[in-house]
Amino acid sequence: MFTKIAKTCLFCLVIISGGLGCTAKNVDLSTMQRPARAPALDAFDVFVGDWTWEAEMVNAASDDKSWTGTSSWSWTLDKRCLLGKMSAKCKSASFSSEGIWSWHPKKHQYIWWMFNDWGYPQQGRAKFNEACNCWCMDYESVGLDGTNSFGRYIVTIKDNDTLDWNMTEWADPFHTVTKMELKGTYKRRK
Repeated sequence: MFTKIAKTCLFCLVIISGGLGCTAKNVDLSTMQRPARAPALDAFDVFVGDWTWEAEMVNAASDDKSWTGTSSWSWTLDKRCLLGKMSAKCKSASFSSEGIWSWHPKKHQYIWWMFNDWGYPQQGRAKFNEACNCWCMDYESVGLDGTNSFGRYIVTIKDNDTLDWNMTEWADPFHTVTKMELKGTYKRRK
């Protein structure tokens, strides 16, 4: 009998305390202020514009070593996000991608997402190294082969109109099994 009463009392306490904790408080939006734009976002300025690119896939069959494409990047959402589109093709394959790059205000890091017309996503974090004028963009994705991939883009800003880049993608998070490697250059379209 005591156990049944104790269980009932405990149940009532949980419901009452849960109800008190779940009560919505009034939100006063007049006390909230839009934060200033993160100055770190200015590092994306170099990407804004229209580009053509060429690359060599180091470990591809000879017919598919040469890749070409285009990309366009523009600011959106009050210059808090960089919105991009990219196309890529070789002799045997092609795909288009769209994505967004931004700055995480709480983690204080660059973040980005890309999605392609094969249905495969990429998401990652990026670091900008001012000393070498280069970006390191680590990511996780579904690779073109349909399996989990772990990759890294290195983009070096040669000048305002030229970006050298390489991409390596691995089958494992420890980077022991290389799936593909590309090296190329972006040239600004004028």
